[in-house]
Amino acid sequence: MTRTLVAVLLAAASVAPAAAQERKWEIEVFGGAVFGTSGGEGTRTLPPPGLPIVTSTPIFPSREVPSWFFGDGALLLNDVNEQFGAAGRIVPLDPFLVSADNGAGGVFGGRLRRRLNARYALELSVDVLSKSSSAPDGFAGGVEATRQSFPGAFTSLLASGPFNQVVTDATASAEAGSRRDMTATAALNVHLARWGAFAAYATGGGGITAGTGSMATADLAGRYRFVIAAEVPISETDTTTIRFERPVGFVVVVGGGLRTDLSEKWGLTIDARVHIGPDRTRIVIDADPESALGPAGFIESFTNPAIQFSSDPSTGRRSTLSGPGLDGFEVFEGSTRSRTMLTLALSRRF
Repeated sequence: MTRTLVAVLLAAASVAPAAAQERKWEIEVFGGAVFGTSGGEGTRTLPPPGLPIVTSTPIFPSREVPSWFFGDGALLLNDVNEQFGAAGRIVPLDPFLVSADNGAGGVFGGRLRRRLNARYALELSVDVLSKSSSAPDGFAGGVEATRQSFPGAFTSLLASGPFNQVVTDATASAEAGSRRDMTATAALNVHLARWGAFAAYATGGGGITAGTGSMATADLAGRYRFVIAAEVPISETDTTTIRFERPVGFVVVVGGGLRTDLSEKWGLTIDARVHIGPDRTRIVIDADPESALGPAGFIESFTNPAIQFSSDPSTGRRSTLSGPGLDGFEVFEGSTRSRTMLTLALSRRF
């Protein structure tokens, strides 16, 4: 009996230190690179042509446009100038109303892992990406090109009629934005096999993605003033704002890696994973057309289509630059997005 008791105590004593040394928690910090973004290109939807407005005859129809800077307004203005043989053309914003965030750059963050058994472990990860812009390359330059073309386009148009005291100008500001995306995920790690000093694992889970910083924006304002036949003053302003937005979204994470021990407490991990989810990037436009009231009068271009200017819509004649404008009109919506990340991590077990 005594010998049996001693044997049990000795066995327990030999097991206790090992149990005490069992380390089920692991924390690691990592850094690495994001190898770009792939996925759907998204959908661009420009505002449809506006409602017809009254002109002298259906042979020379015109329609509402909320802005001359993009879409149907730019198309109509350039069409009329072409029919007059006028040299000026407005440069539309249309090519820049898309998202082009390639997502390439650096990534860093941390992971907390809890081992469930020899095969499975739960993981929480926070990934912080380097700053990037959601706007396409040359966004600010494209906005400036549109601004510069506005006065020339209207100077050419107004040179075709009985106009005096012509003044045209435009202002613009654009920011490409600087945003840092962050992703928080929960995942299950599965031990696959061991090759010498390295242990292979697979990872799968999901989480949310958000960001800090600013998205791309642009503000443009175009103005023209003139007097028809030295009697009827016309003064109109085209104000347009473009905003890039990206609300909080969700991602699915898949990947895997290799781990190796540096010591009893420290380890090194090479990890590759992909974040896949909907690209919630949106581009919205506000457009506010304004016409100053004055002595009743109007003039039209007598082209097809036509541009009409009016100083008093109560007469039944309205300017082509008119209508309700646009309030948060969504011209672009993202599709899907995947980001591939390769990181090197230093881990500490406790």
